[in-house]
Amino acid sequence: MPQNINVHQPDDRFFKSAMSDPEVVKAYLQHFYPKIATIADLASWKLENSVSLRPSLKRFEADIIYRCRFQGEADDHFYFCLLFEHKSKPDKYVAVQVGLYIMELLSSMVKKQSRELEPVLPLIFYNGKEKWVPQTLGQLFKEHPHHAVLEPYIPDFRFLFQDATRLSTEELLELVGVLLLERTQPNFVLIEAR
Repeated sequence: MPQNINVHQPDDRFFKSAMSDPEVVKAYLQHFYPKIATIADLASWKLENSVSLRPSLKRFEADIIYRCRFQGEADDHFYFCLLFEHKSKPDKYVAVQVGLYIMELLSSMVKKQSRELEPVLPLIFYNGKEKWVPQTLGQLFKEHPHHAVLEPYIPDFRFLFQDATRLSTEELLELVGVLLLERTQPNFVLIEAR
């Protein structure tokens, strides 16, 4: 009798597996974020270790982190921080989580004294059931009674956000093509069922 195998967060594992392939990431950026793809030297992609320890010795793990040179630059780099949260409901505080990842990456750069700070571009991929537009840190504090006075001191950043559930059928097929077909062998053959 076959065992019932329960795969924990299969969408998350699929996304991590697909985005661990630099060719898939290149195709994804070229399709969904062409302006970013044009400033990146896509031949210099390097998958970085996404696991480190926080000072409290707790595990810190971003989903996928790539390092890439700017187009035409020999020494300047920037990180793409690709984060996928497989949730059935939106995460109100995802900006805090992403902010922690950004600060952890910048902190690790500071510790390496020979390395200059590099910009971090966070990308969030979402496929939950509910409609969701994530809030920035600044938006989270918007209703605070002293927002006008405190606003200049609240750290804020934007992120690239892809909601797979809100894509048109055509866009969804293109996304599937990016995530699946880019990972196939060159001699891939489509066989139609009869």
